[in-house]
Amino acid sequence: MARQMMIRCTNCGNQFGAVVESIVDGGRDPDAKVRLLGGALNAMQCPNCGYQMAVGAPVLYHDAAKELLIGYVPLELNLNNDQQEKALGDLMRELTQRIPQNEFKGYLFQPRRALTLQNLVEQILHADGVTPEMIEAQKARARLIETLMSATPAALPDVVMQNDAQIDETLFQTMTLMAQRLASAGSVEVAQQIMEVQAQIAALSTYGRAALTRAREEEMVVQAVADAIEAMGETADRPEFLMLARDYQDDPARLRALVGLARPAFDEVFFQEMTAVIGAAPAAERDALEGLRDMLVALTQEVDAQSQAALRSAAQLLQQIVNAPDIDAAIQNYAGMIDGTFLSVLEANLQGAQRSGDKALLERLAQVYNRVNAYIEDTMPGSLRFLNELLATDTDEQALEMLNARGGDYADDLLQTMDAVERVLMQQGENTLLTKLVFLRARAESVLS
Repeated sequence: MARQMMIRCTNCGNQFGAVVESIVDGGRDPDAKVRLLGGALNAMQCPNCGYQMAVGAPVLYHDAAKELLIGYVPLELNLNNDQQEKALGDLMRELTQRIPQNEFKGYLFQPRRALTLQNLVEQILHADGVTPEMIEAQKARARLIETLMSATPAALPDVVMQNDAQIDETLFQTMTLMAQRLASAGSVEVAQQIMEVQAQIAALSTYGRAALTRAREEEMVVQAVADAIEAMGETADRPEFLMLARDYQDDPARLRALVGLARPAFDEVFFQEMTAVIGAAPAAERDALEGLRDMLVALTQEVDAQSQAALRSAAQLLQQIVNAPDIDAAIQNYAGMIDGTFLSVLEANLQGAQRSGDKALLERLAQVYNRVNAYIEDTMPGSLRFLNELLATDTDEQALEMLNARGGDYADDLLQTMDAVERVLMQQGENTLLTKLVFLRARAESVLS
């Protein structure tokens, strides 16, 4: 839960509007919890001088599932006990107004206190089952990342070799999260440097090379399934998709790719028809068909859950930006969270405002749309801008023509950009774009070679 505030830059004295989060509900808004634990909560960048700073503000943390309520007032605010109690009391009233009466429990009347931000983080992590040993391991990863980032290009291979055993999936996830937080705080160049070093580590380390091999295998699986779907033609019906699913029954990777790429085909009618097929099948085949149905149901639920989570997060972000007193500052603060899902939600809200005739909302949304696109154009690396142009083409033929004509201009990092975007699209369930990207990635490799 956020509120608008005027912030004075401690470096240049400039005043600017910013969105400050004072209530973090870990159960309802896990993204805010991540920002809090990662030190990115209320991290601002001055639009005048670019100075990065953390805004000191009282914070109330809530997690109903763990019956956890913790209040924190920064010491730098120099509030006496009465003023601290009032600040937290105001946040308590705001929080409890949003909680149904039948969900009130005793912990809501006895909030804990955290004397420092670090203590607040430790209490949250302890409630999550994170031990001191786990925290120390995370600190060790942070130190290793700092060592890798500070190594010269010539020294990096040796540094990677010396620390090869400590380079694993968690390290890569930590680097990605750091880059996202820096990008959302406006430090786009630093975030890009982290991702560039991460790509080099992937090519040099044992785990990284294995991960790249797995990613390439996954890409080949997705491409094979996409080709199979394309071969069925635009008039493919549900029985044909069932036949393809039966072909993939013993290949979980292809089955997952099939549901991800053709989720609309696996609708309620599909499962009704499949149930009829099971009923009419010979007894010896029914168990296998029922097992396949269970797998397809689980996969569709997984895809839907990912899509819904992404949509909810994007809708919350759009609300914060639309309500911000300074749209440009809000876009800079949340730049790392602006993705394809956000743009889709923004476009849907624009259409909704047009249909409802809400001129004030339509004007505000149009401002956000124009400024988001301008920001993306200004900050986007050339290879990523070119990839967006490729994905926006109407036909594969147009995309290939553009790739052949201009792909060589981005030979140094186009393939790496495609791989990074592919991972993002897979996580977000953007299946239509993913299919096109896989197709272009295969062609780009031959064009650039």
